[in-house]
Amino acid sequence: MKDINEVPKNVHDRLEYIEFMLRFRGWVSRSDLTERFELGEAAATRDIRLYREHAEQNLALNQKTKKYEICENKFKPLFAFSIQRALSKLRTSKVAESLGLSEFNGVLNPPRLAYPDVDVLSSVTRAISSSRALKVTYKALVSGKSNKLLYPLAIFDNGIHWYLRAFDPSKKEYRSYVLTRFVSVEIDHDNPVKGEMKLSDHQWNRMVELELVPHPNKRNVRQPDTISHDFNMEGGKLKLTVRAAVAGYWLRHWNVDCTEDHSLEGFHYQLWLCNHQTLYNVESRSLAPGLSEYQ
Repeated sequence: MKDINEVPKNVHDRLEYIEFMLRFRGWVSRSDLTERFELGEAAATRDIRLYREHAEQNLALNQKTKKYEICENKFKPLFAFSIQRALSKLRTSKVAESLGLSEFNGVLNPPRLAYPDVDVLSSVTRAISSSRALKVTYKALVSGKSNKLLYPLAIFDNGIHWYLRAFDPSKKEYRSYVLTRFVSVEIDHDNPVKGEMKLSDHQWNRMVELELVPHPNKRNVRQPDTISHDFNMEGGKLKLTVRAAVAGYWLRHWNVDCTEDHSLEGFHYQLWLCNHQTLYNVESRSLAPGLSEYQ
């Protein structure tokens, strides 16, 4: 019998799907494979037989329904599914439909309020990939519309907006630009992004460790043990290592109280940054709750 990782990629994907349906729905049938992968019934039967050869203890055929049902007490997964990957699959409409989830009892996600223009995004990623500059027209909150030359380095998402990290030679600064605020973008093929530009963005290259704990204010959090369990904390702390350039964005997105004396009040502040000194000389710290001028 072949090792599960030695089978062809298409067969591997189908075996993984069999296990996903077993694990997250409780049963699988030939029709799952015929509909999902446009297989004939004979091929679907072979795949299920192959899966049983590798993990016979995981499923049993229900003769009445002709469905293979999970053996919960014996089940041992063949495939390692991270929670991120599992949730990603659950958000896929076809998978959600196969699991019997609907708009009302399935996995709902908050809608994105803004999406960048696909032509803007594709131009930005091509410029980054080819290490070329961008000529852009940009609408800033304070200064309004202007034309810029930017040297693009990376993109990131703060949960609401997509951002471009770039060097602005006119200001001699590295900054983060909201992709939805670009009016026009043109790749400057004659103007390369030099390697030292990427190495010189200290805020992007600097990594900071965030130590998050349940908020000490009892008016915010009455049961800190619940928060520790909620965020899978170890020793009452959740430690994360992030880039300095994005730390403030993400702390704001997570509603983390970043004040030294944990003074922010409100039920939505359930976490406190206990090592607040980690934000020393972090440019994005001005966005963090409790440190923002717009707080």
